[in-house]
Amino acid sequence: MSPFSDPSVLDSLGILLMAVGGAGLVALFVSQPLRPFMKRSVAVLCPVMAVAGVLLTVRAATLRDSDRDLTPAQQADLAKAMSQFPNVKFEVYTANADNETQALASKVVEAVKAGTGNAPAIGTAPPPSSSAPWPFKGVVLVMRNKDADLGRAVATKIGRVLMAARVAVITDDETSLDARTVRIIVAEKP
Repeated sequence: MSPFSDPSVLDSLGILLMAVGGAGLVALFVSQPLRPFMKRSVAVLCPVMAVAGVLLTVRAATLRDSDRDLTPAQQADLAKAMSQFPNVKFEVYTANADNETQALASKVVEAVKAGTGNAPAIGTAPPPSSSAPWPFKGVVLVMRNKDADLGRAVATKIGRVLMAARVAVITDDETSLDARTVRIIVAEKP
């Protein structure tokens, strides 16, 4: 995966190019003793850098606004990762009712079915408290103890597959869960 497909890298590079290009243009007008060739070079190079910076920030915004999705190959990788946990009961919940969250959750459900041979429990995750919205964004892997052997193994195998598919993943503890249950909560895009 290219670092240029990461919106934060594109934003940073875009801001840098805009700053250097803008500073060069200011320097061009302030500095009179430049040779004609250097003056023309700076006059061409700096606007190009500034425009490239703007285009990179636009591309970063486009990447951030795109829907999360799993390709068939990524779904197969997720199913393969889930198949490594034959004694685990999976649950797939959504924390939002928007179409993008529902579509991603349905692909996760299909991966669970393909990987384990069993349909997971599905539903809507209640917010942690009635007065606060769901605090997490991305996909949350919830286990009884994320620091136990099962928690680390799930985070390593399943979490990495989701991260490779450019789906943000975090883990959380829920002491009321059975020790062999993994709840996957698909929340809004980060």
